[in-house]
Amino acid sequence: MQTEPRVAPEASGSLPLTLPRELWAKMSNEHQAACRSADELLELFASDTPVLLRDVFTRSKLGAEQALAGLRILQGMELVSVEATEDGPLVNLVALPEEHVRIVGPDSQVRWLLVSRPIQPPDIEPSQLN
Repeated sequence: MQTEPRVAPEASGSLPLTLPRELWAKMSNEHQAACRSADELLELFASDTPVLLRDVFTRSKLGAEQALAGLRILQGMELVSVEATEDGPLVNLVALPEEHVRIVGPDSQVRWLLVSRPIQPPDIEPSQLN
C-alpha cells in the first residue's frame, strides 16, 4: 500500500475532527452537521472528563438530538467511551483526533485511516513494542 499526503485545509479554517476536504466533500449535509456537533463536544470534554450524559446535554450549546448525533460520531471514531453507572451513562474522552491519512490499497480503493492521540497513554511493556 502507498500513502498519499493529506490535502491541506483551505485558508478559511480547518474542518471538524481533522477531516480532510476530500472526505468532507463526499459527506451528506446531515453527516457534516453531526461532525460539527462532535467537534463542539470535544471542547466540552477537554475541560472536564468524564461527564455524565445528562450533563453533556445541559452544558453543551447543542440540542439533545445534535448532541446525540455528535456522540455517535465520537463513539464511532472510538474517541469516547460510554459506561453505565448508578448516576446514569458516563461519557469519557479517551483520545483526540490528530489527522486522517489517505491510503490507496492494492485494489486501488481509497481508504482513510484516523490517527488519534490517547488521553492516557497505554501501559505497554517495552518488550511488546515493535
